[in-house]
Amino acid sequence: MKKSLLAATIASLCLPSFASSAADTTSDDVMVVTANRFEQPITSVLAPFNVVTRQDIDNVQAKTLTEVLSLLPGVQITQNGGRGQSSSIFVRGANSDQVLVLVDGIRMARSVAGNVDFNQIPLTQVERIEFTRGARAAIYGSEAIGGVINIITLTGTDTPSKTKLDLGIGSHNYQEANASGAYKIGDKTVLQLAAGYENDKGYNVHPQPGLNDGDKHGFDSRNASLALHHQFSDQVSGYVATRWYKNHYQYDGSSIYSGHQYVRAETEFNDYSAGLKYAQDSYKSSVIFDYQKQDNLDRIDKTNVINRQDQYHQRNVQWHNQYQLLSTLSVSGGIDWRQEQWNDLTGFAGNKERDNTGYYAIGLWDCSPVSIETSVRLDDNQQYGTHSTYNIAGGWYLNDNIQLRGSYGTAFKAPNLYQLYVKSAWSTGNTNLNPETSKNIDVSLHADYDIGSLAVTAYQMRIDDLINYTGGVPSYENVAGESKIKGVEVEADFDTGIISHQLNFDFKDPRDSKGQQLIRREKFSFKWVGTASYGDLDTAVTYQYHGKRPDFDVELPAYDTWDLALTYWLQPKLALKGRVANLLNEDYETAAGYAMPGRTFYTSINYQF
Repeated sequence: MKKSLLAATIASLCLPSFASSAADTTSDDVMVVTANRFEQPITSVLAPFNVVTRQDIDNVQAKTLTEVLSLLPGVQITQNGGRGQSSSIFVRGANSDQVLVLVDGIRMARSVAGNVDFNQIPLTQVERIEFTRGARAAIYGSEAIGGVINIITLTGTDTPSKTKLDLGIGSHNYQEANASGAYKIGDKTVLQLAAGYENDKGYNVHPQPGLNDGDKHGFDSRNASLALHHQFSDQVSGYVATRWYKNHYQYDGSSIYSGHQYVRAETEFNDYSAGLKYAQDSYKSSVIFDYQKQDNLDRIDKTNVINRQDQYHQRNVQWHNQYQLLSTLSVSGGIDWRQEQWNDLTGFAGNKERDNTGYYAIGLWDCSPVSIETSVRLDDNQQYGTHSTYNIAGGWYLNDNIQLRGSYGTAFKAPNLYQLYVKSAWSTGNTNLNPETSKNIDVSLHADYDIGSLAVTAYQMRIDDLINYTGGVPSYENVAGESKIKGVEVEADFDTGIISHQLNFDFKDPRDSKGQQLIRREKFSFKWVGTASYGDLDTAVTYQYHGKRPDFDVELPAYDTWDLALTYWLQPKLALKGRVANLLNEDYETAAGYAMPGRTFYTSINYQF
């Protein structure tokens, strides 16, 4: 994922003696919005930050968000088998529900009942992904302990007209058809459209001899999105948007106690949002309204018995303001309000609902060679009262090419409604749970030269009242004491001839308050993406190594995988694509008992105009 790790310096210099030796921020510097909730150059962000563009996704020919995210530094993915199966993400070893997932700046409704399942988010609707690591609760509130992932689907009024069509097939009777486009309607309006279909017959992801022989667990999805962007005046712009998808997938519920259970699951998601932006001189303001609804229904095959039926609702209002007080000093702040609702339609847990209101303020001071960022937030949760969090970060350019950064921040996470109230054969809620709190520290060194860039980051997280799932008496409980996760991340980006390299190492020690290594958390990983072009042929090779890690009562061995993607341009706008995932047919599991796919093949044709 191409990322500029360092800028030469900040555009507004307030130390004249340094001005002669530091270059200005380049005009083509990537602009990002997730770090501090307003647009800024990526080179001015003090937190570890990555951007994944649509071109990056197309280069590696990823089929799912988990495939894309798995290549990012500090990220570990676990999945109960192939496409469409339940998956979790660990960032820096933090629990999957300690990572805040946003879509266009709004948290996903799925977080009402725990971590987001990335397999359920259509990759065809994604324009870019912004990813920041470390505590960001002082800006975003609950869940932003390990990091924040912002999945961006919207473009804007400055988007040129374009259309993209994809048709593809692959292993396990895989089929896909996708179309997307952005169209200028006059000078001030852009219509954005996307629609897609995907079908995968799958394989037996959880083989249990004598119980589920011959089963296949597949996945199919239909999705669509529409957005209308309009520039009302030089100062005011706005949009309305809606997203929809409906997925079907199968999973295995068989056991020696329940016998053969082949479960057919259905998820339908709807999102409606609208926003306005205002900009005048040194002042900017934006407001967003959003409503999300997700319906889930699981049935046991043949008997048609309902295994699960529930709904998630989320209503969200955000108001953000930014003011440039001086050329070197800006302040911003705003209010978040959201209402979460979980309806257990099976009748066991009933309907549960709560509100949360957050008030936050951010200050940024850029005075080269030094920059400072501070933020503070107060969350008023209907169940848990008020919680305050803060963050302070600083950066110092040692010379033209090297910057030292450091940050300290606090975070918290309120127990989700599922952890509090669920009642099922697999789990029982615990209404006595306390919120998790954490203290995070980062120190990093960033270097940027013509030959490439390098970043080394050391971090430590201390988490109190960590919420864990207990298998003996299936429920959730707070782990007494302080759980500690510490580690070092190394990122490098450089070229050798025609080959571009992006690689990262991740060394960490994730332990609970008893000194035990956290379940499914590895201590070491290495990832590499190499891309090259030979005339009309583009190539992308990815390699991942993941170390051994404990699972419930077993230890999963280390594994490594290779992927190869080729794109041949038949014409400037017409491409033939091919991909081999798990090229060497590695036999491995990321969750005990659930086999990951072996070698799989995909081919597609892409037309852009």
